[in-house]
Amino acid sequence: MTRTEFRLIVAGTMLIGTTYGLARFAYGLFLPSMREEVGLSATLAGIIGSGAYVGYCLAIVLSALLVERFGPRRIAVAAALIAAVGMAGIAASTQAIWLAGAVLLAGTSTGLASPPMAQAVSRAITAPRQGRANTVINAGTSLGVAVSGPVAFIATGQWRLAYAAFAVAALLNALLLLISVPRTSASDNAKTADGQDDDRSGGLWRPRALTLIAAATGMGMASAAFWTFSSEVVITLGHFEQATANIAWILIGVAGLVGGAAGDLIARFGLNTVHRGSLAAMAGALGLLVLSPSNLAAVFVSGALFGAAYIMLTGVYLVWGIRLYADRPAIGLGLPFLMIAVGQIVGSPLAGYLIGSRGYLVCFIAFALIAVATALIGDRTTERAALQPVSTSP
Repeated sequence: MTRTEFRLIVAGTMLIGTTYGLARFAYGLFLPSMREEVGLSATLAGIIGSGAYVGYCLAIVLSALLVERFGPRRIAVAAALIAAVGMAGIAASTQAIWLAGAVLLAGTSTGLASPPMAQAVSRAITAPRQGRANTVINAGTSLGVAVSGPVAFIATGQWRLAYAAFAVAALLNALLLLISVPRTSASDNAKTADGQDDDRSGGLWRPRALTLIAAATGMGMASAAFWTFSSEVVITLGHFEQATANIAWILIGVAGLVGGAAGDLIARFGLNTVHRGSLAAMAGALGLLVLSPSNLAAVFVSGALFGAAYIMLTGVYLVWGIRLYADRPAIGLGLPFLMIAVGQIVGSPLAGYLIGSRGYLVCFIAFALIAVATALIGDRTTERAALQPVSTSP
């Protein structure tokens, strides 16, 4: 690996970690302190949560299109700057409405961040290493989550200071992206991974796209119950303190780093095998948590299993989408990531309804079954493709 390739991977991993792990997911960790100090109502907090998903969907569509027009560098730097401004706004907010706006702005950066990195990898890294580069960068989410957890412990009650530090990190990341990401647009010398002109250029709809859409949506739905209500299960059913839920959160992030190996695992065992195995692990995490909520070891194993499975699966869909859209890697990443978010938008309220009407056990088992059903979906053509997929991703 050349120095240029290594620098791009580091910059991209930092961008995904900063936007997803800090600008978006850290909100839940600091929410209790925010609500107490700023007077953020439960209703407004819920609106922010729903708005974050919607903002992500809009941003990732916009980003995928803008990358093809302006190139990956400008959009990647813009994502880091928006994260910095949003998190600085969070640190400075004194009223609930301003805090809500800042959280939504910071969260929007996640949608902007992924497509430009997919495009950048396709331009700057040789085809045999693109799959690995994409999935390593994608695992940056776990790095950000793993960092935000300890910070929440250290900066207990000091969420403004924590977000100010996060904003500085985002600014530094913007500078690194400026010197690491290529500026070319997707229209410049568009090639597939084998270096040949792609005869499918331009079209958004591709054969087998529906299979990818169904799989990504199903995974998004299955994961929604864990992301939204796992801490509640730990505290309400397990009767543990918030600190235990925070440790489980850290384990989700640390274990998710395993997802960086998705590219290599796909190359060795095939995309469908990794896809099915990861969904089985997610189903196991959902079932284990709700069947043994008062067992500390089970809680931690469940969190680690979920974190590894989730990031592994996002890596699978990243590779799958880029293979499908060899000539348009930003679209190849954007489509499955959009559908994961759509699945989460549907899954979150459905999980809430099931918990309210049937309880945690029924809800989590039902969502585990969604994961199992999604494992039945696969793309047989990818099973024969080598992991030198068409393009790149975040």
